[in-house]
Amino acid sequence: MTFTTNAAATRQGSDDSIFGRDLPQAPATEDQWTELFAEIANTAPAREHAGRLPHDEVRALLARGFGALNVPVALGGAGLGYRALFALVVRLGAADANIAHIFRNHYGFLQVLLTLGDEEKAAHWLRRAAQGELFANGVTDAVRPVDADGRAADLSRFNTTLRRDGQGQVLDGKKQYATGSLYSDWLAIQATRDDGSQTVTVVVPTRQAGVKVIDDWAGFGQRFTASGTVVLDQVRLEGEHQIVHRDRLRPGSEYGSSLPQLFLTAIVAGIVQASFDDALRLIRGRKQHLYYAPSPTPVEDPLLLQALGQLASNAFAARSIILHAAEAFDRAAALAPAQRSAANHEAALAAAQAKVAVDALGTASATLLFDLGGASATHRERQLDRHWRNARTLSSHNPSLYKALAIGAYLARGEPLPKQGFF
Repeated sequence: MTFTTNAAATRQGSDDSIFGRDLPQAPATEDQWTELFAEIANTAPAREHAGRLPHDEVRALLARGFGALNVPVALGGAGLGYRALFALVVRLGAADANIAHIFRNHYGFLQVLLTLGDEEKAAHWLRRAAQGELFANGVTDAVRPVDADGRAADLSRFNTTLRRDGQGQVLDGKKQYATGSLYSDWLAIQATRDDGSQTVTVVVPTRQAGVKVIDDWAGFGQRFTASGTVVLDQVRLEGEHQIVHRDRLRPGSEYGSSLPQLFLTAIVAGIVQASFDDALRLIRGRKQHLYYAPSPTPVEDPLLLQALGQLASNAFAARSIILHAAEAFDRAAALAPAQRSAANHEAALAAAQAKVAVDALGTASATLLFDLGGASATHRERQLDRHWRNARTLSSHNPSLYKALAIGAYLARGEPLPKQGFF
């Protein structure tokens, strides 16, 4: 299966697959999202202060097609390339980092489908996304299997199992960090067959008997992403269409986790933008100024203006880095799947470098914001501290230290990036 954007298809030509045909670009533009993103942004502080889960906001986005931005037009999606997709992720991250994060695993699963060898099965689930249904996932076992040396096993096997009984196939297990699960229609669960022969993705309805979603995520940031526990107790499958076979070792399928990683970093870039947006409102809205300041009003204060300019530059840099990295994914998608190995490594490298740079901008910008607002900016109803908490939480996923180490090893010794984990 080959999915290409319009520009990619122009370079490569078309094929007989709906995932590779030179289809017209959907008329989806960033402008169509402006009003909804603004509403989400305006209500975010009150939502955070009250602890209200954003069910309505997620459904409003799905109803407008936000869950099918890169689904091919022939299957009901917008058919956007990765640069256009990530531009919108940054904007949604600026409006509400929690809501953007809820869509991360959804797009991770769509990426699997867009590179799946079984086109019929992929099309079945991609049409579901185009109809406004949301996918979450379950990857990390609550109790992870270990290798003989005592280390946690890689993603080739899980304690969550798929087994056969006299009536069909049954899924059992317990997952943690199942981001978006509370809002989802479907869960894409990583499981290993009970005989150890194969690891597969099993897609089950979130509200099916035997599925229990527990909102027990207790991080100080990204508090409303529903990144908690999913318990699977004798969950019965209805058919083979629920089992997605993904060969991680097939040439061209390497670095499948790079896109979910860049998705997180794009949300951090959104937080950088939000830090600037809130700083601008603060400096324009302040009625009082320090008596020892070098100017009578905040909008004339050279120190505050310098800080504001720095925040604006940070936002520009963060967004530019994300879009540049996204172009590497577009270049990989322009190739036939079997020819993508080198391009996938290039995209993984771009995503890793983006993370190292943007993560630093995220926490720095969320801190600098307070230099423009004074003590009143710390009022709990403003919830401005959410930017730092969210940026720090997001950047703690797959720490930048390990990304920078792998980047350095590749540049100095030619050692390829790790193929397991979020590279």
